[in-house]
Amino acid sequence: MDVLNLFGEKGETPVSDIFSDLTTNQKMSVMNLLLTIGVCDGEQGDEDKELQYLNTIVRDLNVRADRSMAYLDSFGQERIIDDLESLSRNQKEFLVIMTWGMITCDGRPNETELQFASTIFEKLGVTEDQFVATIEKSLALMKKFF
Repeated sequence: MDVLNLFGEKGETPVSDIFSDLTTNQKMSVMNLLLTIGVCDGEQGDEDKELQYLNTIVRDLNVRADRSMAYLDSFGQERIIDDLESLSRNQKEFLVIMTWGMITCDGRPNETELQFASTIFEKLGVTEDQFVATIEKSLALMKKFF
């Protein structure tokens, strides 16, 4: 069971709830981070599974994918950092979990995806050790409850 698809009261998802106070630009940067992770491995990934994962996030964040991509094209990857560095610790941890979901939605992680994610999260103030610890905690909770 995917933690991102659990529905709370009133049809809210953890994604929509945790990121409810983000600006539209910040939400688009969340999308663009995940999109960039999805495409950074080129032909190694399963584009259909990655697209399916992204579509779930687009719905939950209530942003348009085409506007998010135009935003990325206009301002570049550094804008992702600018928009997301002010997220709370809990939001960054959830973003780590979402990123891990993007990395693994199409199979085993590869070095390109892991390296890119590590670089981005370092710029966001999340060390590699914190990244790994967040994933391990998430996986342990999933194992315990599901």
